[in-house]
Amino acid sequence: MLAHFWASPDVRRSYEISFSHRETAAYTDGLRRRVGNVDFPVYPLGIFDPSQIVGLMQKIPGGLGKILGSTLGAALEIPMFLHDLFVLTRLFRRIRPDILHINNGGYPGALSCSVAAIAGKICGVKNVLMMVNNFAIPYSSWRRRAEWILDRIVIRCVDMFVTGSKATGARLVEVLRLPPGKVVSTPNGINPRPVTETKAQTMARLGVNGFGGVVFGVVALMETRKGHHVLLEALANMAKSDQAVLSNVIVLLEGDGSQRVKLEEFVRNNNLGGVVRFVGVEKNVSDFFQVLDVLVLPSVSNEDFPNVVSEAMAFGKAVVASRLAGTPEQIVDGVTGLLVTPGDGVELAHALEKMAADAEFRVKCGVEGLRRFRDNFTSEKGVEGYLNIYKKMTAEVA
Repeated sequence: MLAHFWASPDVRRSYEISFSHRETAAYTDGLRRRVGNVDFPVYPLGIFDPSQIVGLMQKIPGGLGKILGSTLGAALEIPMFLHDLFVLTRLFRRIRPDILHINNGGYPGALSCSVAAIAGKICGVKNVLMMVNNFAIPYSSWRRRAEWILDRIVIRCVDMFVTGSKATGARLVEVLRLPPGKVVSTPNGINPRPVTETKAQTMARLGVNGFGGVVFGVVALMETRKGHHVLLEALANMAKSDQAVLSNVIVLLEGDGSQRVKLEEFVRNNNLGGVVRFVGVEKNVSDFFQVLDVLVLPSVSNEDFPNVVSEAMAFGKAVVASRLAGTPEQIVDGVTGLLVTPGDGVELAHALEKMAADAEFRVKCGVEGLRRFRDNFTSEKGVEGYLNIYKKMTAEVA
């Protein structure tokens, strides 16, 4: 979304842009690959990320690692807060922004994001906006309860919270006890990358050349929250109840992650090797989308407004996804795809069987999905949403 925002003529005509980020080799390399050279100031900041050390501690076997990780995280909180406040206050006093746009993960998300809101107000920034890209975490642990005071300060410093889905916005209002007018939802828009291969070339590379059946695909990190295990269990149960039901189906799993070995073992143990194929990380996921008939996103938690759903719609593909967070705002159930209860393998199996058996329905979902994407979820629509928020904030201040 940032790349589209920066490239927008409407944004560039109305605003002078600068961008700051935590300085890491991986982030800097990724930024260069995604957007290339930019013609506005970029400020890499020496903000320390304690999560790596905490993560290492938590790998110690038994409960000791978890205790040490939590203790270390808590011990680092105050010095990191003060360090980040110093770095960010110094930057904001130098560049004096009229609008401070903070892109956070979930909430509370990164400590530096909370500190940025406070630093902005200390420096007199009139418009502080915080984007929250996932469900807010409730005060259900001692650590979150300890953050209550910091949250109250952040709420006073942020003029507007922005979420990608209404569901995420509602959770933020509930957890932080915000007045509804302090949260606005606008979907992130996308502009799918152009394909670099023909469909035939991609099918040959993936080993499905000449296959005339239905190709399902998953594009997701292989983490528990993405629900690959639910999909595989559904496929295993489908195979047990009727071997023929999967005879004309291939499921391609794109991506990698901590659960891959376990997922591969499940496929072997349940004789799903003829149906399920692990294809690794695709260099250009747009090439991958070409060969799919249906995208499956069986997530069980921690979703907001998944770009992969919008990307599938942009390629005219039907979608089967969990009814989670913002997906019901993307997918019209029974029109552009099918929504299922998160973690419900039986319901997921029924949806897969429907898509596999009804070609006319699949095609109709793809056509309607493409229309819905063009009307609502393009990069131009995403930028327009943010510009409207900026204009509203600055008009209210004026």
